[in-house]
Amino acid sequence: MTATTDFRQTAQYIGFAICTLTMRTAFWVSGILWGIVREIANVVFRVAIGIIVAILSTIAFFGFILWLFTL
Repeated sequence: MTATTDFRQTAQYIGFAICTLTMRTAFWVSGILWGIVREIANVVFRVAIGIIVAILSTIAFFGFILWLFTL
C-alpha cells in the first residue's frame, strides 16, 4: 500500500514538473513572438507616420510656393 502511494506521489510530482516545464516553455516562446509582433507593429506605425508627414510637408511646400506667386 505504501509503495503504491509513493509511486503515485512520485508520478504526480513528475507530471507536475513536466506540465510546469511545458507551460514555462510555451510562455517563453509566446513572449518572444509577442516581442517580434510588437516591433513589426511599431515599424509599420513609424513608417505610416513618416509617410503622412512627408505628404503634409509636400502639400505645405507647394502651398507656400503658390502663396508666394500671389504676392
